[in-house]
Amino acid sequence: MNHFTTQFRLNEEQVQFFQDEGYLIINKFFSSDDLQPVIDEINSEVDQRAKELHSSGILPHTYEELGFERRLTAITRHTEQVYRGMLDSKLKGPSIFNLIRNSKLLDLAEQLCGPELIASSVYRLRPKIPHHPWGANPWHQDSGYFEPYCDKSLIITVWIPLVDATEERGCMWLRPRCHKGNVLKHVPHGHGTGFLRIPEEALPGEAICVPVHKGGVLIMSNRTPHASFDNTSDVIRWSMDLRYQSASLPTNASIRRLPGEMIGGRGEEVPVACYPPEADFLVRSRVRQDEIVTSPEEFKRLREAHMAQPMSDRFGLYRFLETEQPIKEPAKR
Repeated sequence: MNHFTTQFRLNEEQVQFFQDEGYLIINKFFSSDDLQPVIDEINSEVDQRAKELHSSGILPHTYEELGFERRLTAITRHTEQVYRGMLDSKLKGPSIFNLIRNSKLLDLAEQLCGPELIASSVYRLRPKIPHHPWGANPWHQDSGYFEPYCDKSLIITVWIPLVDATEERGCMWLRPRCHKGNVLKHVPHGHGTGFLRIPEEALPGEAICVPVHKGGVLIMSNRTPHASFDNTSDVIRWSMDLRYQSASLPTNASIRRLPGEMIGGRGEEVPVACYPPEADFLVRSRVRQDEIVTSPEEFKRLREAHMAQPMSDRFGLYRFLETEQPIKEPAKR
């Protein structure tokens, strides 16, 4: 029995465009009411960290008056700690959880990935600070970071700007129609970022700039090459990227496996998940509704209890990171 009421449906032209081009932009997808709780949660996290650093004498001011679009830039002139903490933060607050489970967003993901839907562990907050040396993210495919077993399967990225993402602010760039072949060669990017990049000589097709206004979403295939470049504006380009996949793919979500679904394990051909280091969870199901993660508390426990599992390192990123020198805190300015 179908217990869900569909609030959003892609039309045939949109589905065909995504299949042909490897991406899709939907403008005005989210309302302000959808995004403001997430922004408030991020502001609260920045505020807490800033006040702690101010109390310890590292920050001369908390810069609260500068707001969401400028505060972190001012803080980072004195210390990288808050910025790095927001990049590394294992986001598990209720507003983040509610965004991942937004019913309209799950309607969209279901139409592309199927009704048994997993929220992938690989979701990230991206504060792109103006003129910051780590701001650019080089050309890559998301599959470059995933297990090779999952290369031919669809794992969608839903990229959500929390401010208007213009070219000046460092919006996304894509290479359309380059998502149907094999995963391209990647190499470690270096510079303390933990990024992979596609070497210039291996880049396919033509690049296009894809600005997206706040409230819009950009959906990409895991094999769509994409990048973002420096933020040359005076405001932070805040964004989030969420990922969804079918429960029929390898996943470490704690769920019953249905006939025909993949069950993985260490030493076997099938990996335990497409991205084993972090925890997947079930967000929509027709036949396992009692196994859907439905509360922020359960989500937080899941994230905190998960034991990171090793994954293959076909492009040598983890070997590279083990030998890379740690980055020193910059001098206070």
